[in-house]
Amino acid sequence: MQITSVVNQKGGVGKTALTVGAAAALAERGRRVLLIDLDPQGHATTEMLGLPEAPAEAPSLAKALTKTWKGSVEELVVSHPRSTIGPGGAFDVIPTSPGMFDLIRRLDGFRVPGWQLARVIQFANYDHVLIDCPPALDVLTNNALAATHGILVPVQPDRTSIRALRLLNDQLAYVQQAVDREAIPYFGVVPGLYRRPMSTYATEALRELENFGYPLLPHVPLGVVMNEAAAHGMPVTTFAPETTQAAAFREIAGILDGYLTSSPAPVPVPVADEFVFEDFITSVAQTRNENDTGARKKLYDLLPKRPRG
Repeated sequence: MQITSVVNQKGGVGKTALTVGAAAALAERGRRVLLIDLDPQGHATTEMLGLPEAPAEAPSLAKALTKTWKGSVEELVVSHPRSTIGPGGAFDVIPTSPGMFDLIRRLDGFRVPGWQLARVIQFANYDHVLIDCPPALDVLTNNALAATHGILVPVQPDRTSIRALRLLNDQLAYVQQAVDREAIPYFGVVPGLYRRPMSTYATEALRELENFGYPLLPHVPLGVVMNEAAAHGMPVTTFAPETTQAAAFREIAGILDGYLTSSPAPVPVPVADEFVFEDFITSVAQTRNENDTGARKKLYDLLPKRPRG
């Protein structure tokens, strides 16, 4: 069973859409897939998949993590009824529940916070588990990182994403030391939430990510089809199977499937702490001057730059 955490402490970067899309594409390939909605906001459960929260009186993820309920993981699971499932596959969900917002305070009281989620899912019977993490580097995210075999990181192609990855790398190092586990590899970085064609600024930001060694996976650009699929409580692979977004999720699913039998993904070189604005603008200007024509050419020459050595 391969566990993949979809993580980014920034909100609004397409994390939940990536989790749902990749999970649905894996189920479409005939894999048994479990999606865990670890985000207290519950967008994967309610907005993306159209499922209800676990009732307050029923077994729930919040109760399982705090040991106020100690049943089997199967009792937490609901199946998604509106997904395309390949032969032998399944698309199951552990939905959000009342009490999730209070979990951070309660889990902080545990002697070794970090292993609670791993304990809950250790006997689950799936090919893939995908965890939709909250937009924060908190104890819930730490639980996902402690249990995971690798991470998927959705990013917007801009400089703020590069800084966010540096902070995420610090958190990975902290969790690895705190729970005494091996290095957590990147299964990939997924650029998204940009308009096509991609701007020169975005292109340069992605180039810088590549220079740090992050494996860039297929892009998931903006598209109204994502909102339309969510409005119907369906993954985009089922709602609009011929779209660019659906094709990207299928490619990402193929890459995740490949890690089941291959060696671990590499751990990227840490992002440097210092960001020199002038250096970045120089790179953008050079790229733009190579590609732009007319009035827009040399636009960035008006901004401060450092000469390249």
